[in-house]
Amino acid sequence: MPNAPTKPTSDEVIAYTDGACSGNPGPAGLGVVMMWDDVRQELSEFLGHGTNNIAELTAVLRAAEAAPDRTRPLQIYTDSNYAIGILTKGWRAKANQELVARIKKELATFDSIRLIHVRGHAQIPLNERADELAVQATGQQASTGWVKLS
Repeated sequence: MPNAPTKPTSDEVIAYTDGACSGNPGPAGLGVVMMWDDVRQELSEFLGHGTNNIAELTAVLRAAEAAPDRTRPLQIYTDSNYAIGILTKGWRAKANQELVARIKKELATFDSIRLIHVRGHAQIPLNERADELAVQATGQQASTGWVKLS
C-alpha cells in the first residue's frame, strides 16, 4: 500500500476523496479533505440521486477545482479503483462520459498531478474522514460547502 501522508510536503497539495451512495443508484454524496501549507479544508457535498461511481468521480473533480495553485504538485488519494482506472489507466467509460471528460480537462490544467489508490476502511485517518464526510452528506442530504479548519 502506498504511503498515506497526513501532511503535505513543502510545496505539494494533498487531497483525500471519497464518494458514498445509499442504494446504487440512490442519494449520493462526496467528501474531500484537502491540505497544503498550514491549511486544511473539508467538503461534504450532497449530489442528489446518483451512483457511487458518480460520487467518487465528482469528489476527484472537487479536489482538483479547489486546488490553490495549478503549478504545485497535487496528490489525490482515493479508494476508488474505478476513478483511477477511468482517469489514468485508459479504461473506457461506458457511463458518466461527460463527467469523465470534464474531470480529464480539469486534471490537464495541472503541471503535476497523481491519483493514488488507498484501501478503503483500512484506518487511514484522512481517507476515513473523507468517507465520514461523504456518508454525512448522503445521510443528511445536505452540503456544508468548503469548511476551513486551519
